[in-house]
Amino acid sequence: MKKVFLSLLVALLAVSSVFAGGSSESAPVGVSDAAAETVFAGGWPYSTVPTGHFNMFVSNAIELKFWREVHQLPLATYDASTGEYNPMLAESWEISDDGTVYTVHLRDDAKWLSGEDFTSKDVWTTFMIYRLVGNPVWNYISGMNIVDDYTIEFSISNPTTMLHRYILRKPIVDYLTYGSFADRADEIFSAGLGTDSAEYNELVSQFNTFRPDFVNATGPYYLDPDLVSQSYVEMPKNPNSFLADVVQFDKLIIYNGDVPDLTPLVLNKQVDYLTHQFPSSSIETFKALGYKTIQIQGMDGIAMYFNCALEPLDSTAVRQAISYVIDRERVGQLALPGVTRGAKYVSGLGDSMTETWVDTSLLDNYDVDYDKAAALLEGEGLYKEDGQWYLPDGKQFTLQVQCPASWSDASAAASEIAQQLTNFGIKTTFIGIEESQRQTNINEGNFQLALSFFGTAQPHPMFAFETPLLMSNVNASHGLGYSMIQETEDYGTLDLEELIYESTEGWDEEAQKESIEKLVVTLNKTVPYLPLYTKWSQNLSSDGLRTQWTGDEGIYLNSPGDDSFTVIKLLSGDIRPL
Repeated sequence: MKKVFLSLLVALLAVSSVFAGGSSESAPVGVSDAAAETVFAGGWPYSTVPTGHFNMFVSNAIELKFWREVHQLPLATYDASTGEYNPMLAESWEISDDGTVYTVHLRDDAKWLSGEDFTSKDVWTTFMIYRLVGNPVWNYISGMNIVDDYTIEFSISNPTTMLHRYILRKPIVDYLTYGSFADRADEIFSAGLGTDSAEYNELVSQFNTFRPDFVNATGPYYLDPDLVSQSYVEMPKNPNSFLADVVQFDKLIIYNGDVPDLTPLVLNKQVDYLTHQFPSSSIETFKALGYKTIQIQGMDGIAMYFNCALEPLDSTAVRQAISYVIDRERVGQLALPGVTRGAKYVSGLGDSMTETWVDTSLLDNYDVDYDKAAALLEGEGLYKEDGQWYLPDGKQFTLQVQCPASWSDASAAASEIAQQLTNFGIKTTFIGIEESQRQTNINEGNFQLALSFFGTAQPHPMFAFETPLLMSNVNASHGLGYSMIQETEDYGTLDLEELIYESTEGWDEEAQKESIEKLVVTLNKTVPYLPLYTKWSQNLSSDGLRTQWTGDEGIYLNSPGDDSFTVIKLLSGDIRPL
């Protein structure tokens, strides 16, 4: 009778586990019994084959964002609490006294999953491929020299403090997989052929369609294409890695999907770390289950882009007026309560970075002021009648603000902005679009007001201007339509694109601050985009529930996406099964 009872109990538990899962596939449960493998489970959305692929330099690669560094290690990791880089595949690095050579010394005990030794040839391959695909690192270096198997030199053409980041933080790939393309790229560039040559463009075209079926790894885990499913990626331990005995888990599971897909897995206590932004009500439920949250400082967020090519948004005064109407603090409170906070400064940077790099007394705050907004509009010939604003030609001043409907925080913000502008007398409607159309619409100028990204979690403010001013403006067919040549009262004529590049030049950070301040003050006065809120994210952790997190908590100052503290803790063995 006892055996029958136990059999029935096992059967019931098996059935209940099937109904508790959030996927049609059998999902791994995570840290299992003592006789089984220990598993650390995270999450990130990815596309499966054929859309997804394993060429790590081409869009739609199944690289798994920051999780990539558990299988393809960088030369070093970064610690925001100290501002220092810590060795990983590199042992040390130095810049020559004359500032013309950046030398990296590699560890000599690293091996690839395939069995080959990790050498300078792999580093050379990685950066030659970056030259082929136009990575910005080649704005600052002009060539490479392999001194020996474990020493490589980079020739510095434009000195910059960012070289440490550009060189040390790149995940390194292998010559075995990418070497033939690196060799051909080297032949093209050595022959003096440029990016406008037929040879170069033919090679780029071939590389963009290159689809390797093997992903080599130096990290303690590896990505096996045969273990990538629609529901999750299973990453076994790499026995050849020098970190194989340091990490505390036998394998990693990275679940596929966004908040709706992963919520059932959290409720079922099947995950250990997520950067996904869950509603505050869900967070409270998860905490009741035993999960903890890690508060991330707000360094980036959502801004409202103006189409500066359209009347009357082509007027700086009109953009300023709209900025005086919008209550950023309220927008931040409503977007994602408990996570988003209204941007304090209209600078294009997160608030703490603004205070570090800029004299904030030079900035206009754009606190809500209907009188200032009205005076600015009237100065441009607009007028108000029966509570509505009209353009100089008599047409009613109306606007549309768009953002992806699937972005719950931005959608809430856009709806609130539309209401605030409408209350002021500028009738504004919110248009929800597909996420895939967001950047396309901005690039093609198919918008009036659009919500998109601003700021940066990386340690230099230059990165904050790449998306709005370069990708969505200079390098777009239409984009924001914002002129990068600006006449300013404070600094005269400025070339903002030139300033962006100048802001990283040289080894003197104080000199860089002058360029950043000119750039920020100009953006503040002309408002091509209005920062709305930053995200003070709450990352979900199973510390104390399924896992134990140890080590220096200063690492939590790191960006969870650009310098993942969780990946660093896994690689150092500071996260272990409970």
